[in-house]
Amino acid sequence: MDMMKKAILAMLLLLPLCAVAQNTWEKPEEQKKSDNKSTKETTTKVSGEEYQYARYLGNVVPVVDGEVVWEKTYTNTKSAEENYAAMLNYLTAMTKEEGQLENSNVSLINKAEHKIVCHFEEWMVFKNTFLSLDRTRFIYTLIAECNDRQVYVKIFRINYWYEENRDGGYRYRAEEWITDEYALNKKHTRLAKISGKFRWKTVDRVEELLDNIAVVIGAEQS
Repeated sequence: MDMMKKAILAMLLLLPLCAVAQNTWEKPEEQKKSDNKSTKETTTKVSGEEYQYARYLGNVVPVVDGEVVWEKTYTNTKSAEENYAAMLNYLTAMTKEEGQLENSNVSLINKAEHKIVCHFEEWMVFKNTFLSLDRTRFIYTLIAECNDRQVYVKIFRINYWYEENRDGGYRYRAEEWITDEYALNKKHTRLAKISGKFRWKTVDRVEELLDNIAVVIGAEQS
C-alpha cells in the first residue's frame, strides 16, 4: 500500500513538468497585463489634420545657395521651336487666368535662344467662407529654357504680401518664411501655426504648375 501511494505521488509531481514540456513558451499573465498597459500608454494618436499635412514636413522646400528654388528638367520628342511655342502659349494664357493679378506678365523672351522669363502675382487662398477670406498675394519668377527634346523650368524669387489691406500688411520672403527653420516646429514634426499654411499652399501650387507644364509639352514619364 505504501508503495502504491509513493507511485501516485511521484506521478502527481511529474504532471507540471509534462505540461510545461507540451506547451510553447509564453509570458506570465502579470507580464502580459504590464505589456498591454505599456503599449496603450506609448501609442500616439495622430489627428486627421496632422496626417493630412505630414507630407509637408520632409525636404519639400528646396534651398539652393540660400535661396528657395524649384527646378525641373523635362524630356520629350519635340524640337526647341515646338517646346518654345508650347511654353510661350501656356505662360501667356496663364497670366490671364482667374486669380492672376494685374502685374502678372511674360516679362522677357529670347526667340533665338528659346528662353522665356515671367513674373507672376496671384491670389493664394487659405480660407474662403461667407464670413472670412484669408489669402495672400503670391509673387514669383518663372524661367523656361527650351531646347531640342528638353525643357528646363525654374521657379524662384518667391515672396508673399499678406493682409495688404491692413495698414500695408506684411511682406515675407520664402527664405525667411516657408523653409524648415521657419515653417516647422523645433522637432520638425508639425507645421508652424501661421507660416505653415504658406508652406503647404506653396508646395501644392508649385507642384500643380510643374505638372501642368509636363502635360503642355508632352513630357516623357520619368
